[in-house]
Amino acid sequence: MVRGKRDKLIAFIGILIFLVLIALAYLVNVTAFVNDSIIFIVLILFFYFTFDKWNLSTALFAFLILSFIPHNLGIFGYYLNSPIFIQWDHFTHFFPIMAFSMIFFRFLKPYMDDRFSFKTFLLILVALTAALGIGTFIEKAEFAGFLINGFGEGGFAFGAGDACAGQVVTTIEEIDAFGGGWFNTMWDLIYNFFGALIGIIIMSISKFILKKTN
Repeated sequence: MVRGKRDKLIAFIGILIFLVLIALAYLVNVTAFVNDSIIFIVLILFFYFTFDKWNLSTALFAFLILSFIPHNLGIFGYYLNSPIFIQWDHFTHFFPIMAFSMIFFRFLKPYMDDRFSFKTFLLILVALTAALGIGTFIEKAEFAGFLINGFGEGGFAFGAGDACAGQVVTTIEEIDAFGGGWFNTMWDLIYNFFGALIGIIIMSISKFILKKTN
């Protein structure tokens, strides 16, 4: 699909949301999330200008942008005290990876057979593993951020949400004591997998059961 006026509006609104979140980050003095917002703005622009290359749909583009937002709501302390029934960190991993798995599926969809086949199965597997690759890249980026910035908030430091639920650690010894690094990373990867799998299932149902052409 080729981007249209609605996609331009969605990109504009998405960028505006993250600009507002940058302003709020300064307002509540949690500025570590500012860099994260800038990265998301860059990603919005990247997918907008490569919209047709990825075979994106308007709905999927909007979903991708929406999936980015919860991470930056961490400025309100959600990583330490989640407002939902699961840790906020798990929530922020599930939906972006789900969106990426759907994007990779749509990118490979023109090469898939109309009926399920071994070739199509391999392409679906590629879409799944590509999305999981994004997830592992994020984990490596978080670790690199910790090595550079140490303890703190945002995606590039070790802070609330990176240890066990409700725990804030400030030393290497505390990380070891709570098992924060290991447990957090593995739970992140597990929720990445569930998100990617659900995305693939939704796209497969759309293609092979609902028979949608777009």
